[in-house]
Amino acid sequence: MEQIASQIRRLEEQVIQEEGTSQALREDLTEKENGLQQLRKAMKELSAQNQELIERNLTLQEQLGQPGQCEAPQAESAQLTQRLHGEMAACLYDLQSLCNILNQRSQGRDPNLSLLLGIRSMQYSCDDREDWMNPEVLAKKLTEVQQLRRDVEELRTTMSDRYAQDMGDNCITQ
Repeated sequence: MEQIASQIRRLEEQVIQEEGTSQALREDLTEKENGLQQLRKAMKELSAQNQELIERNLTLQEQLGQPGQCEAPQAESAQLTQRLHGEMAACLYDLQSLCNILNQRSQGRDPNLSLLLGIRSMQYSCDDREDWMNPEVLAKKLTEVQQLRRDVEELRTTMSDRYAQDMGDNCITQ
């Protein structure tokens, strides 16, 4: 009986020990489940943040893509502006030549044939390649245009005086 009592004690101790182990495993399992729930929650948060970052990235890429798309029209606009400036320079030269021809004729002289025929000098050809974005070039061209305007006004006055003189001469002869 003592053997049985000893076995019962051993079995009871073993049961207590197993219950302790079982309790420890349950606590460990509970901790792991809590940790797993926290990991799932963190994964959901990270997934949401990742989605937001992806959307922001796409938005930024679109915004960055727009200037690249605008560069082509800006480059085309710059080319057109350069061509416009070139045409304006050619017109300026032609008007200056015309003013010189008309001034020469109004003074009774023969016109400069190269101006009359529209033959451009080498200097003009070099001026055509000037950088129109350079403020010094723009200031120079502005000065030339202002001088041309004064020349046109002077020519207008000369022609007006000449016309008035011709009208006066016609009145006297009639």
